[in-house]
Amino acid sequence: MTLSHSQLAQMASDGYLLLPALFDADEVELLRAAVPEVIVRQGPEVIREDGDASMVRMIFAAHTFNETFRRLTLHPRLLSRVEQLFGEPAYLFQSRFNVKSGFHSAGWAWHQDFNQWHRLDGMQTPNAMALGVFLDDVNPCNGPVMVIPGSHKRGHIFNPDAMDIPDADVAAAANDLGIIPLMGPPGSVVLFHSLIIHGSAPNVSPWPRRIFYMNISPISNRELSPKREWFHCDADGPALVPLPDDCLRQKVSA
Repeated sequence: MTLSHSQLAQMASDGYLLLPALFDADEVELLRAAVPEVIVRQGPEVIREDGDASMVRMIFAAHTFNETFRRLTLHPRLLSRVEQLFGEPAYLFQSRFNVKSGFHSAGWAWHQDFNQWHRLDGMQTPNAMALGVFLDDVNPCNGPVMVIPGSHKRGHIFNPDAMDIPDADVAAAANDLGIIPLMGPPGSVVLFHSLIIHGSAPNVSPWPRRIFYMNISPISNRELSPKREWFHCDADGPALVPLPDDCLRQKVSA
């Protein structure tokens, strides 16, 4: 359960890595079965679509109130690769479940995750990554994440007031490096560097594009001093200790 030399080289060069179907169909169904409990959550950790409060856009910290997603954050198929990239144990400072339902879900402007973590959570060093697990088939029609490969090497594009990166900076990077959509079957996993430029278009297809994200940093990179609520950022999380490989299949205790 480790990355190959070529995968390590791609992560260093391109700033992202896609691992197709890392979880099998039965495991994906277990993850999907956990969604109804998460989606009915009420509270400030639930972000709704602008203009339609009945539609959930994103839910923070689902791993803190749902056992299946808690186990996913401790899955050895994920942690073994994360620890290999960091060279040490990691901790989870944020999880977010991006729902992106069919027909009416908005997209995400071009951005670097690190800018949010820097201006809102006090992170000083971009030694962190996002890891996403696909609960659905992600295809050209349902708003896949698009990345500009190698853009992490261009450094931090600081915006003190918002998430978005200026259009001119996006155009310059895309014209030099291109744009890649991250697509794959359910159970696929994507990892990308905190400085890679990425975004996504609205989902106007009838098919959902649900991704559970873990935002992770090495245990040595504890620079956080969050300015926002606990569900946005946990600065004191312990080192992640992997569960058995069949942890998603094990019966959840009542």
